Amino acid sequence: MPRSEAAQARGGGPLSREAVFSTYLPAFVLSLGTGIAVPAVPTLAKSFHVGFGSASGVVTAFVLGNLAGTVPSGWLIDRFGRRAVLLGGPVLTALMAFAVVFTHSFPILLALRFFDGVAAQMWLMARLAAISHGAAANRRGREVSWLFGMNNSGKLAGPLVGGFLASGGGPRAPFVVYGVLALAALVPAYLFAEDTPRREQAAAARRSGGQRTGGRLAALRRIVLPRLVYFGVALFAGLTRGPVQADLLHLYAAFAYRLGPAQIGYLSTAAAAITLPIGFVSGWLMDRYGRKRTMVPGFTGVALAMCALAASAFFHLSLLWYVVLFLVGVAAQALTGGSIQTVGADVAPAEGRGMFLGLWRFTGQGGQTLSPVLFALLAAQVGYTSSFLFTAVSAAVVAFLLIRYVPETRAAPPKGPAPAAPPAGARGTAAEAE
Repeated sequence: MPRSEAAQARGGGPLSREAVFSTYLPAFVLSLGTGIAVPAVPTLAKSFHVGFGSASGVVTAFVLGNLAGTVPSGWLIDRFGRRAVLLGGPVLTALMAFAVVFTHSFPILLALRFFDGVAAQMWLMARLAAISHGAAANRRGREVSWLFGMNNSGKLAGPLVGGFLASGGGPRAPFVVYGVLALAALVPAYLFAEDTPRREQAAAARRSGGQRTGGRLAALRRIVLPRLVYFGVALFAGLTRGPVQADLLHLYAAFAYRLGPAQIGYLSTAAAAITLPIGFVSGWLMDRYGRKRTMVPGFTGVALAMCALAASAFFHLSLLWYVVLFLVGVAAQALTGGSIQTVGADVAPAEGRGMFLGLWRFTGQGGQTLSPVLFALLAAQVGYTSSFLFTAVSAAVVAFLLIRYVPETRAAPPKGPAPAAPPAGARGTAAEAE
């Protein structure tokens, strides 16, 4: 029996040694490096003497790289297995971080941030493919949510260190630590990460019958069309999360309230204390009570928080109001952390898991890519109030689609009434995990 199959046969839970060392620990270390760089990004952008619109390009370039890396990462996973993609991502991250230290050109900085986004997507896609393949549906919510919980916690905790580094050593110093941590994350991933069973790829090739371009397009339609409403949820969820995930709220605070790197670091670290416990609880809630009962309150809370931030910007309320509302919005988003990716893992078809997850991430990441651009454009042309209202409407659309059109994708528990039947992809994946 191959090692990956043996690991599945052991039936390790979401807190098994393999899950901790191959998923949660590298996620935290990588995101800690990202978080350390967060306070330096606005300051570094401003050092090139550009305005808010141009400075936001440093943020959106990373998001564009995330978008560009989705489908190619999915293809690489299906073609070469997830292990190669999992290890290649942190190596590319380290190279880009070290290169930022030596660049003095704003266009080159944008290019480096772009490829940093590609690298981050490679690692994340490989981990999601691993969970989709190996985790049973009744623990998939915890594994995905805890993955994103560790990711968000590291990203939000790191700015406390990054703020001091940027204040004492300049805005480039945090990127040195960022590169070192990316290389450190390779160790547990190399030792404990499992690869995709080759027999799954061979079986998929036999089922496809050596299809040419027309056949591949037909296969993509079979993957996408029955799950089209889910892609709509992923798109609007990306539009909702874009400004927060891309750190545009930190950039807003730097311009609207003149916060420096240390102050942004304090704010981000305070948010981390909220995000970590909520992220862990949300995974348990999704596995225990269902995906929708966790997601709908979360996205509704985000919509209300963004409406309040719009009012704060319109009436020019104090920094205290912004801090409180920012933390409320972060808490609401933490309740939805990993939820969209859990649904994607639920419905991913076994015969094209990597490509499906690539398209799924492309859709969600497309929303996250478009959202910061629209946020910055609305802020520059209309005002910050309209930017926050746009984010609030996006969150409200997600809640509406979930309530009105999306069935529950969590597998039925051993006892009690069964939820609505999931799509065929979800049933196949759950059966395969068993």
